[in-house]
Amino acid sequence: MNVAPANKTVLITGVTTGIGHDAARYLASQDYFVFGSVRSADATARLEEQIPANFQSLIFDVTDKSAIIKARDVVQERLGDQNLSALVNNAGVAVPGPMQLLDDDQFRHQIEVGLFAVRNVTNVFLPLLGARPGVHHLEGDTVKNAPGKIINISSISGILNTPINGAYCVAKHAMESLGEVYRRELHIYGIDLISIQPGPIQTQIWEKNIGTLSAYSETDYGAMIESTEKMMKSAQDQAMPAETVSRLIQRIIEASNPRCAYVIHPNKWFIQLIAKTLPARLVDRLIWRTMSR
Repeated sequence: MNVAPANKTVLITGVTTGIGHDAARYLASQDYFVFGSVRSADATARLEEQIPANFQSLIFDVTDKSAIIKARDVVQERLGDQNLSALVNNAGVAVPGPMQLLDDDQFRHQIEVGLFAVRNVTNVFLPLLGARPGVHHLEGDTVKNAPGKIINISSISGILNTPINGAYCVAKHAMESLGEVYRRELHIYGIDLISIQPGPIQTQIWEKNIGTLSAYSETDYGAMIESTEKMMKSAQDQAMPAETVSRLIQRIIEASNPRCAYVIHPNKWFIQLIAKTLPARLVDRLIWRTMSR
């Protein structure tokens, strides 16, 4: 990727733990000023102690649009007439369970956080990325205050559907579609959108779910539940460091022509093969065989 100068002000949602926390830490260490969303004052105090320079927390839940707007005003005050370098849509949850038996409220919460919240945060902050009425940055224009980028932290679950992980897969597939539509619509402003699709990363998002699926153990999905638990534990053992994602975020921000999507996985070519190339029936059989071990 060719490197271009960055404005060096970034907003990352969901920085309390995991990918968001590490990205905030890493980018702050690289002289970016980072705004990071948290949901409590306790998290603010802890994070501002852990990241003492180039960081400011913003207290808002990504599902609360009025709180997002208040946070936008804080960021606007610091930016003045400059644009954000990037908005990183990272905040998320993972709600496992068989699609047939998953509680409606659980499924709705997964979609609310993984889709509606991403749209709300993006729309509220678009003007700070350069999407202002009447200000079009068509390809080939020279722009002093360059438009920012949007980076969506998706998942390999956004390109590959797996059992017992259905709600998360649906949300991430929807995020992929949403991002592609935005990228094509926001071209008029010169705003790019890039998807990062990680596999197992050293975070707590799936670790928190290990041991929580016992409610389904006595159902027809019991064998799948047992296999899922084993796979979650195995994934934790093979997980890649969160800084792998953080470094990629920096490269994307500073690149003049990044790819539209990046898979992060020890076997990324195999993941792309089964997600995009192999016949669906063959993938079904591979998954069934894996789940029956």
